[in-house]
Amino acid sequence: MKRLIIALALTAGLASCARTETYPLGTDVTVVRNDGSSVSGRLVEVKSDRLVVQRRDGGNSEVLKSQITSLKAMTAGSEPAPTAEAKPPEPAPAVTPAAQTPQPVAEATPPPPVAATSLTASKPRTSAAPKPKTAAPPVAESSSAAPAAAPAPVAVKEEAPPPPPPPPAPEFRELTIHPGATLQATLTTPVASDTSKVEDIVRATLKSAVSIDGVELLPAGAEISGHVTKALQAAKVKGRALIAFRFNSVDTHSGPEHMSTETITREAGSTKGKDATKIGIGAGAGAIIGGIVGGGSGAATGAAIGGGAGTATVLATKGDEVSLPAGTPVAVTLTAPLTIRVQVK
Repeated sequence: MKRLIIALALTAGLASCARTETYPLGTDVTVVRNDGSSVSGRLVEVKSDRLVVQRRDGGNSEVLKSQITSLKAMTAGSEPAPTAEAKPPEPAPAVTPAAQTPQPVAEATPPPPVAATSLTASKPRTSAAPKPKTAAPPVAESSSAAPAAAPAPVAVKEEAPPPPPPPPAPEFRELTIHPGATLQATLTTPVASDTSKVEDIVRATLKSAVSIDGVELLPAGAEISGHVTKALQAAKVKGRALIAFRFNSVDTHSGPEHMSTETITREAGSTKGKDATKIGIGAGAGAIIGGIVGGGSGAATGAAIGGGAGTATVLATKGDEVSLPAGTPVAVTLTAPLTIRVQVK
């Protein structure tokens, strides 16, 4: 009898309006939301603002009444859920009192005998916001749901290229020119026995570069400098002219470097042969003149007089001076090691 009353009430509700508001628990229904998705299953709970439908996979779906556009019963004779498992309905402000007869009404509710198993579900007419939806297992909905929006592209800031590495530090190497090495040079300042004085500056330039292991230590044209160490003018009869000097500095790529060298000496040649010739010529000329004047004894007397005149000429004449003009080649010999620091990279 109870089943008949429920079926009549359900039939009357479906006929009276397009959207049924009240269904007994245990009814197989299809709920269509306003977004086009639907949920099918057994109605297991009716609350004031939502319906709870048990899907075929065993999970429950809660559907807000404000989202329902259509609620249809799939079968009319389903067994209601046990009364012990049914939850009492929450009070709804717009629920119509239960009818005593199975007369179809717009807001039909189950009769009192089945009130424990039938709950009235009425869709609220107000526009109040629904309560927050509690967490529930995913609802099997139709594929008509709108796809998730694609994430906005994130602007990637390009990193600035790293600065170039610093240039490598220069590498230096110390190389040594050993004692006894000879440097060929050319004088750039003239020196002479009769004009130069001790400590006068003497300068010259290297004629060719000096290299060790393929590394150039001294370039061609590098200047070397020193001073006069001795200067003697030519004397009468005795004492020949002499000039002596040595170098003690050389210009390198990194600046001047001290060096020790042998003394370079130039001495005037001997004049003994020239002096003897001059005396002999004087004696011969005197003999000729004496013979003309006084015969044999006059010739002897003239020779003695002529010889004396030649000797006087030699004594009155100075010897040759020593002069080395600019451009004179000289050989400079080292007497101590010359160490030079050069850049190799």
